[in-house]
Amino acid sequence: MSDKILYWTSVVFSVLALLLMIANTALVNNNRSLQREMGERQASINTAVNLVQLNQGLAQALADVAVSKEDKGVRDLLASQGISVKKNDKNDKPAKAN
Repeated sequence: MSDKILYWTSVVFSVLALLLMIANTALVNNNRSLQREMGERQASINTAVNLVQLNQGLAQALADVAVSKEDKGVRDLLASQGISVKKNDKNDKPAKAN
């Protein structure tokens, strides 16, 4: 009787160990895919930060041209994107894009 109980106990624990190993493998694979996705998102955020700086420089350059050349087309383009252009009266400094 004792050998039978010992046998079935070892079978149950073996099946439990196998199920735990399968669950662990699934969780590891899921974690890897989440880490990959997070890395891709971080890369796109880093790219966006650089693009924001580039866009600000471009808007500033366009605003300078709009003021110095009094170009209504460029001024309208900036206005269509929500950027208002104001000329600084102090020593004719470059325009300020907001």
